Amino acid sequence: MPYKVIFFDMDGTLLNEQKQIPEDTRKALCQLQDSGIHTVIATGRSPFHVRELAEDLGIETLVCFNGAYVEHKGEVVYSTPIDVNSIEKLYQLVMARNHALVYLSDDSFYATHEGNEMVNRAVSSILFDPPGMNAEIFRNKPIYQCWLHCAKGEEGVYEQDDELQNVRFFRWHDVSLDVMPKDGSKAKGIEALLQHLKVDRSEAIAFGDGKNDIEMIQFVGMGVAMGNAHPDVFPHANYVTKHVDEGGISHALKELNILL
Repeated sequence: MPYKVIFFDMDGTLLNEQKQIPEDTRKALCQLQDSGIHTVIATGRSPFHVRELAEDLGIETLVCFNGAYVEHKGEVVYSTPIDVNSIEKLYQLVMARNHALVYLSDDSFYATHEGNEMVNRAVSSILFDPPGMNAEIFRNKPIYQCWLHCAKGEEGVYEQDDELQNVRFFRWHDVSLDVMPKDGSKAKGIEALLQHLKVDRSEAIAFGDGKNDIEMIQFVGMGVAMGNAHPDVFPHANYVTKHVDEGGISHALKELNILL
């Protein structure tokens, strides 16, 4: 199968635990690009947290916010922000419970509280600078994803609220959950991009390691799980490669006869 597009998750796939790109991964990406294969970052992160890395790697296409925002060569080809009513209800619940929210737009992120300990813990774990403070930015700017900051076991009140049925929650840190459109996934964003590129999904590969990568691994023609992936990911992959620090990406590309 002549694959035309390859999607890469970031954390745990392109980046190791030290948030560094292994040299063999960098070399493999260059070889793919030289051979004319589209290389795409598919991440839960926002565009403004990804662009510097993408430029460093020569990548011009981004699937961000777990599929809610897709950009190709500077053009937005797909976007599905969270509806304002859902964010309003989320905001009310958060303020009543002394939790915290971080709002993520395409070009910035803001928190409901300044200096919140849970926000600082979660943000520092992914080596981000602290967000600005603007509790009601959602009223005048599209928000594609939120981080709900609460301890494990405290999210039930949000998940069970009837007015929050248009969003879903995914815990990515001990004190933080992603909040995203209910029907959103990396697969949705990938589908929109492939339509834009006029590429069939059977001609695409996806590499991932997290539970939020399962939909895209299932959707494409060849789904690859990193050796360091969450155990729930393995059953959904067509191929399981080595650990990110053991040449996982380059190993799979060679085993699949994409690189020599």
